[in-house]
Amino acid sequence: MKKITIFLILIITSCSKNDCSDNEKIRKIETDKIVETFIKQNRIENSKNSYAVCNSFKKLKISTEDIYAEPTKPSVVKLPPRLPIILQNTEIYIQMLLNTNLKGEKIFSSRDSINFAEQNNCFLTYTLPRKISKKLKTISVSKIDKAEEYIILSIPIFSEDNKKAYMQVDCYRKELPYGISIFLEKKENVWQVIHTKDIWVKCAG
Repeated sequence: MKKITIFLILIITSCSKNDCSDNEKIRKIETDKIVETFIKQNRIENSKNSYAVCNSFKKLKISTEDIYAEPTKPSVVKLPPRLPIILQNTEIYIQMLLNTNLKGEKIFSSRDSINFAEQNNCFLTYTLPRKISKKLKTISVSKIDKAEEYIILSIPIFSEDNKKAYMQVDCYRKELPYGISIFLEKKENVWQVIHTKDIWVKCAG
């Protein structure tokens, strides 16, 4: 049944590749607001000792494959690549998004499935606007391969109603670099972090 659902998603998505311009404008505005939320909550800081934030965000690729299916190739676990490969897609499964729950309730609903898949073809790039970048210590893609410590954020994946979102944050530092996933919800017109999960961590040694 899961495989049939995934094939249906692929068929519907292929028919609506260009149907995202209106949503893209809204989501870029909401991404600005999300970053402003991170700044207010000190999740990303502006200080001499803070890590530089890459001013270009990475794109997450939504996988419609069955997360429980037998892999067709031997799986190789890799750390997220250092830049300038920042513009490469990082894969995430639809089922992972749909199965994540908070206090027994799922964060996203099943009707978000098609919407998630459509976002592979929408909102492909995002660069911090000047009004936000001036509040942060930032670094450009062209300079990041020489940097020792920095943070990369992903373009958010939004729910159908644009009131929930998923992002990834990769923090590259000299000691114990790590990556986390962040789930957000817009309540009373304000974005709030409602859940976080560790994605990866590079062990010492």
